[in-house]
Amino acid sequence: MQRIFHLFFFFFSCLFALTAIALPARAEGGRAGKAHAAAVATAHDDDGKDPKPAPAVAAAPSHDDADADAKDDEKPEVQTGPQTMKVGIKLEKLNKFEVGPGTFAAEFYLTFRCAHEPCKPDFELTNGKVSGKPDKVVDEKLLKELRIKADLEGLVDLAEFPFDKHLLYIGLVDKNENVRYEIDEAESTIEETVKLAGWAIAPHFAVHTEKQKLADGRELSEAQLGISIGRPQVSAFFKSLVPVIFMVFVAGFTLILKPKSAAGRLSAATGGLMSVVMFHLSSTSSLPPMGYLTRLDKFMLATYVVYLVNIAFSVAMVRFEEKKKEKWSEMAYLVAAGAVPGVALVAWVAVFMKLV
Repeated sequence: MQRIFHLFFFFFSCLFALTAIALPARAEGGRAGKAHAAAVATAHDDDGKDPKPAPAVAAAPSHDDADADAKDDEKPEVQTGPQTMKVGIKLEKLNKFEVGPGTFAAEFYLTFRCAHEPCKPDFELTNGKVSGKPDKVVDEKLLKELRIKADLEGLVDLAEFPFDKHLLYIGLVDKNENVRYEIDEAESTIEETVKLAGWAIAPHFAVHTEKQKLADGRELSEAQLGISIGRPQVSAFFKSLVPVIFMVFVAGFTLILKPKSAAGRLSAATGGLMSVVMFHLSSTSSLPPMGYLTRLDKFMLATYVVYLVNIAFSVAMVRFEEKKKEKWSEMAYLVAAGAVPGVALVAWVAVFMKLV
């Protein structure tokens, strides 16, 4: 009866740990999500709009019909003040995403709507470069539309792997400091046909406008349109965590073995530890070298601790059995029945509640 109680205690402890694991997987963001949400706010900057330029005033016509040598009629004044252009992007294609350097390729339609003439956008990408020459689709007085292929760099943070999210953004700035970009959210869309193998793409842009100060003292207005991508959470959970959880469950069944079977219990625990280590290496082999631990790394380290505690109690029982200290061996057996699942519960909850 005591062994059955220990087994049920272990199962319910692991079930609670599974609940703690699933909650963060469904939660939005994580540390990488917060970092990425800070990179592109969903609202425009609060610096205030630049004052609208005054309309051009035509010079009064000359009324002196008698003066034959009068100068030609003055031309209307040319608008030279600050100008606001509405920018819109229609994303058509997204591919070649590399997690290591954070590079990706994008194809999109870029639209400029001007309030007045001259409407001559002279843009450049702040986080990449245009591939080839942009194709002009629309070339009207106050409306310009270009089809662009670009190689860009995004914001990549793998700290929450396998539930990591990244921000692939398109940054635009005009070389003319008198031109201010304003994002036209109604004209900025991500087509449903846009796919990226192995990633889930958010259906809408995250937009942000900020001012960039250059070394020469100039101040340029930068428009940023972010594409949020993340690994499918259900797939990531089953591929990265479920195998390890089942390995620990199997190790948990050895807790009901009596001290007389401590040698077999020790063999199962050491073999299971080696399997967990190999699974850890294979799961992270596709990631680039990093100077920090991912969420999966911390989970695996917590699992190592659980196996080591189990191995330690198994070794103690073997030693006590060899010295014929049955009382001490039975005590180690009873303590292990509560300590191993207890350590697993505390370690896993600490990892996925981000306490470590």
